[in-house]
Amino acid sequence: METHVHGTPVLTQLLDAAGLRHRVIAQNVANVNTPGYRRLEVSFDGDLARALAGTECGTTAKPRVVVADGPERVDGNTVDIDREMNDMAKNALLYQAAAQILTSRLASMRAAIAGR
Repeated sequence: METHVHGTPVLTQLLDAAGLRHRVIAQNVANVNTPGYRRLEVSFDGDLARALAGTECGTTAKPRVVVADGPERVDGNTVDIDREMNDMAKNALLYQAAAQILTSRLASMRAAIAGR
């Protein structure tokens, strides 16, 4: 008997990656005026796509924090506050969507167990 809800591992990986991405974006925003600070980002989407396309069972994608390339200001900082705010909004939407889908799937499983 299968004990997991279809797609739950992918959704939990998405939620974990979105949580890490939120912390990284917040760190970038906090360092927007720090001379020499290099913008960070989370590398995950490509790894997730490869894991989902693979034929191996149980393949997981791990989010990684990497230094991002980008235009450098005179003080050596590479953070663009407009980009960070845009990324934060996009990440929040992704997190909310994944959380709602996961909640819905778990509610369906609860209903099935309860016989409703």
